[in-house]
Amino acid sequence: MKTFRNIVLFLAASLIIFSGCTKNFEDINKNPNAPVDVPTSTLMINAQKRLLDDIRDEWASGRMALLWVQYWAQVNYTEEDRYQPRQNVNNILFSSVYLDIVDLQRIIDICEDPEWTDLMAAYGNVQNQIATARILKTWAFQILTETYGPVPYHSYGAGNADFNALMAREDVYYPNYVDQEAIFLDMLNELKEAAAQIDVNQPAWTEGDNIFYGNALQWKKFANSLRLRIAMRLSAKAPAVSNAHIAEVLADGDIMSSNADVAAFKYGTTADNASPMYRAYFVENRTDFALAKPFVDLLKGDIGPFGLFDPRLPVYGSPNSAGEYAGQPYGVPNHVAASVPLTDVSLPNSPLAPDYAEPFMTYAEVCFILAEYNGWDQTWYENGVRASMEYNGVDAAAIEAYIDALPAANEENVITQKYIDLYMQPYNAWAEYRRTGYPTTFVLPGDFTGAVDPETGEDVYFEPLEPGVTDIIDRMNYAQEDQLLNPTGYAMGVEKLGGPDKFTTKLWIFE
Repeated sequence: MKTFRNIVLFLAASLIIFSGCTKNFEDINKNPNAPVDVPTSTLMINAQKRLLDDIRDEWASGRMALLWVQYWAQVNYTEEDRYQPRQNVNNILFSSVYLDIVDLQRIIDICEDPEWTDLMAAYGNVQNQIATARILKTWAFQILTETYGPVPYHSYGAGNADFNALMAREDVYYPNYVDQEAIFLDMLNELKEAAAQIDVNQPAWTEGDNIFYGNALQWKKFANSLRLRIAMRLSAKAPAVSNAHIAEVLADGDIMSSNADVAAFKYGTTADNASPMYRAYFVENRTDFALAKPFVDLLKGDIGPFGLFDPRLPVYGSPNSAGEYAGQPYGVPNHVAASVPLTDVSLPNSPLAPDYAEPFMTYAEVCFILAEYNGWDQTWYENGVRASMEYNGVDAAAIEAYIDALPAANEENVITQKYIDLYMQPYNAWAEYRRTGYPTTFVLPGDFTGAVDPETGEDVYFEPLEPGVTDIIDRMNYAQEDQLLNPTGYAMGVEKLGGPDKFTTKLWIFE
């Protein structure tokens, strides 16, 4: 069923985004008696859920980014741990996220259609609906460009002719690939305009919003906070631009200010509506992952800069059968991984709850961004740690004891605490590592994995399956079908990438 769904997703997204054979696609699929297929509220709730289903599931996260940032390790088939991802999983990630963005664009198109504006107002202020769709589009495009590099891009506010993805209605079937600098600058502008577009005195949505339940002020805070994230990504490449945007956001004042403002989608308790990893473990019976040894050792204080037991560890993972916390060795061959009994390692804990709240962005991340912006500020650093622990339900006394013993703020400590908070947001953590080089606790190619080969008795060192990789991988290669469906755009993307379409080509934003 999963494979069939993925094929359908890929074909649908490809038809909408790329294929020149779909000139009459909309007309063929349009019901003449129903000019809008579904209400905007349905499009919004579907986009919110599907973005997380598609990015945070056992495939795009479990077998890609969660492994690369060593939150998790596979317990049997470890090819992806060793940088040999499944190309079909990559294809589906690329296409399904675009398909989700299409639904967000449909919200905008419907709300701006004079024939339907008044009708859609029943689901919330239409300008607020447009603004919230712009915010989530930007969130999704950031993941795409930080994963692949130059990609087809679409903007609401810019008149750039290169931003021509999602424009089949205007007979654009082969979109351009846009360089990262242009995408990042426009994403900042999109968030600035979307925040200004929001009327905080009107509901964003009356239904169909499982993030903020229609609270327009919280949507504005999310827009501004996401703008902080993207501006900080630019801090090395365009420091003046980065500082200007952060200063503007802080002057506005409407940013996340507590855990009540966290942007998260809370799943349901039934199997069909449960969180992605609950479905993987308990519906599909895929107990393929455990917490990775480097992450567990960091949280136990055995490695890394803190030397403290982190009280988030019992939230993030479960003790093994001996009541201890132990990670699965990372970067080992299949037979070595399979030799470790599942009862000997720590399995995930909180992410396996059916009603787990998948975050788009946390307040703690905002605190760590402001700690960095203010020269590794101690107060914002402590605020971030406290917010992260409170969000994860850690006891107040344990929080204060940990913070009292915490080493002072500096670059490594702030970014490493940010990494700990970003657990289950692996694409964001992957981007932060490529930007900063932290944490320093990863097992890298050539490093000792902490495992012993059961067949030879020799120490096992990390040998990646991708030639030439000396660190974690820098990017994902483009989906293979790009070359078939949009060869001109694909060639443009590789040219703007500035290197071969390989895992080892550094992206502009992280150079």
